[in-house]
Amino acid sequence: MLWPGIKRLGKELQLKRTDSEVIGMVKNCLVKMYDGNNRKVLELFFPEINYIDKEFLINILVQNKIKKYDWLIKGIRITFPEIIKPYSMSKIKDILLCITDYFEKAYPNDKPQCNKCGMKKDADVYYIRNSSLYLCDDCLSQYKRDKNNEDWEYKQVPTNYLSGFIGALLFSLPGILVTILLFVFLGRLAALSALLYVFLGIKGYTKFKGKVTPIGASIVIISGLIMVGIGVFTAYSVLILKTIESFDINRLIEILKIPDIQRELKMNLTTSYVVSGFYFIFQLFQMMKEWRKEYAIQIPRAI
Repeated sequence: MLWPGIKRLGKELQLKRTDSEVIGMVKNCLVKMYDGNNRKVLELFFPEINYIDKEFLINILVQNKIKKYDWLIKGIRITFPEIIKPYSMSKIKDILLCITDYFEKAYPNDKPQCNKCGMKKDADVYYIRNSSLYLCDDCLSQYKRDKNNEDWEYKQVPTNYLSGFIGALLFSLPGILVTILLFVFLGRLAALSALLYVFLGIKGYTKFKGKVTPIGASIVIISGLIMVGIGVFTAYSVLILKTIESFDINRLIEILKIPDIQRELKMNLTTSYVVSGFYFIFQLFQMMKEWRKEYAIQIPRAI
């Protein structure tokens, strides 16, 4: 997610955006900006950088009381901490323009190198496998060829939906224990363990060689919904056994046949499915979105 300040500055500088960052050329420098955990991050990539350039950058950072930075290959990553309040976007803009002005004057006819081949050619920014890359036309063509090969290999992979479904169920079993703990000891709805069922289900699905597709995402969700029902029923049974202070299965079955108990169990099941259902639907769209990105070459879009 991009916060409004980053987007406004990116739009002002005529940069483009992906889901997680703004990126583009400012003067002859490649610029990336994104939000982190209580911080904003600015990355700049230069045509060239030597020890004199580094001294200039260090002086700029010292003047602005910035202590957190990392050197990249022909670039720098500057971190702006936000412990109490958001860091001033106008100050970030001033620092950015000061640095890009310097490198435009120092290397007026140069531009950053292609991220793949390292050559200084005409290039553009592309979003591949959840990361942005600055690529020349030749390297972009190579990525497309690689992608076509991957697509072909991907189509040859067996669907394995059944084994993936079994894996999702098996890996989700520990979630039942969490459901019991939440339901019996904390008095919380079993639906709160839905996140764990999906997380473990994805692990189990992929571990058992389930094919990564939208159908696969649906299978993970279905297995999660099944486990929510099993988890609620198991937790409710444990609660009854705890109440009667006996591991008497026949007595448990008799109690579960009581109309009021059945009504309460159905209410808990319905509530759990309603609450977890919204989360599962959200996760279904998220998984399909992420898996589509895994096989996409995208151009960052306008802000």
